[in-house]
Amino acid sequence: MPTDKPTTKRPTRYVPAAGPQGARINLSRFVRERADQTAERFGFGRVPTSDAPSTSQQLRGAFAHSKATGDPLPISNLFCDDTIYLEPEDNVAFRFWHDVSHCHLGLSFSLPDEWELAVWHLNALAAAGLGPGTREHELFRADVLGQVILLGVAGRFPFNQGEFTRTCINLGLDEGILTELRRVEAAS
Repeated sequence: MPTDKPTTKRPTRYVPAAGPQGARINLSRFVRERADQTAERFGFGRVPTSDAPSTSQQLRGAFAHSKATGDPLPISNLFCDDTIYLEPEDNVAFRFWHDVSHCHLGLSFSLPDEWELAVWHLNALAAAGLGPGTREHELFRADVLGQVILLGVAGRFPFNQGEFTRTCINLGLDEGILTELRRVEAAS
């Protein structure tokens, strides 16, 4: 599995929070910190847009452009209103960290590469003090791995990321994914 070089700033060591809202606060802080470290490391930031790269080839091209020019990387701000994070910008911050990591680690949008990147993100969360057994890890795992599973089974992402993750947490990952799959069948 790829590893990443440390940034110039020492990462924050997090303490698991009480309750679901506390976990969301920690996750929001965590992804914003990772996005800021990523921007510092690569020399460019992000710009939220509805017209962001949507294929691996488009993302690699935009990444190369941002790296060469310092222009911000376009990041999708679609479907960010209801997520595991507190604010839509927190989801954009995660997507920035995620998209840059795709390019930096040489990972495509294939299911094995998406799975590897999800595990890489989970390992980063654990290294920050929010590993298995914490509510933060449980939420993040349901979100990042749950979406990869859904993508593999249904060929799509959840209609509502926050609702999907809450369902996975409340019913378990297996039932949560089945519930999301049934949403499509009910709408057909």
